[in-house]
Amino acid sequence: MTRKILIIGAGELGLSLIKAITSHPSRPTVSVLLRPSSKTKLSSYAVEVILGDVLAPLSELAKLFRGYDIVISATGFAGGPGSQIHLAKAALEAEVPHYFPWQFGVDYDTIGKGSSQPLFDEQLDVRALLRSQSLTKWTIVSTGLFTSFLFEPSFGVVDLHKGVVNALGSWNNAVTLTSAEDIGYLTSRIALDEETPPEGVVFIAGDTVTFEDVAKEIEKKGWQGLIWSKNIGVSWSKEQSWNGKKGIKTESLSQWVDQNLPAPYR
Repeated sequence: MTRKILIIGAGELGLSLIKAITSHPSRPTVSVLLRPSSKTKLSSYAVEVILGDVLAPLSELAKLFRGYDIVISATGFAGGPGSQIHLAKAALEAEVPHYFPWQFGVDYDTIGKGSSQPLFDEQLDVRALLRSQSLTKWTIVSTGLFTSFLFEPSFGVVDLHKGVVNALGSWNNAVTLTSAEDIGYLTSRIALDEETPPEGVVFIAGDTVTFEDVAKEIEKKGWQGLIWSKNIGVSWSKEQSWNGKKGIKTESLSQWVDQNLPAPYR
């Protein structure tokens, strides 16, 4: 039976999901929910574009979700506070058979509430809501950091302009990284390889490295590397991840740096 998939959003992860899911050998029918104001062009993909606002009233959003076998949220935190719990409530109201919430990040259960990131608490509220019911099955894909985010100046780890790598807490603190391309690919496999996706929290890992490893990779590229502080919930064994156990190759930090990091400024 051909499964009907709805992907919410077409940003960095959304596009990776679209590419991977439309290429999956099970040949699902794929729709993408975009804001009416979106300028994203998806004509090169075999998808149907649905226009709608993720912050629309619950009943209106639930109506858009009905009829799909799997709904995958790829909205990120762009919707602002409250958007993730709103989407989860809409999925439950629509009685979506299987929901993948936007939880493509760290191990929120281990971190717990009251962290320095207020949006993390909302992620835990989403988990509590999904766990409180049994009608809609759900899968959370824990990815660690998007590899590209490690190099965002706002994150405060890698500053290429200054030629600095800042360890958060300790050089020995570890972080799990997965590229957007690998997240899209592995999520497509998790969602579609089996008759029903695995339920609960599934950990994937492109690479797991220490901040010292990050500095060494930066230096190998020709940059000068200098130096999550609690080191809780932000890393896990790549070998014990879903893809590691299945022997699926992913992009390591070294490979990502080689492909994406520019030459040093001179």
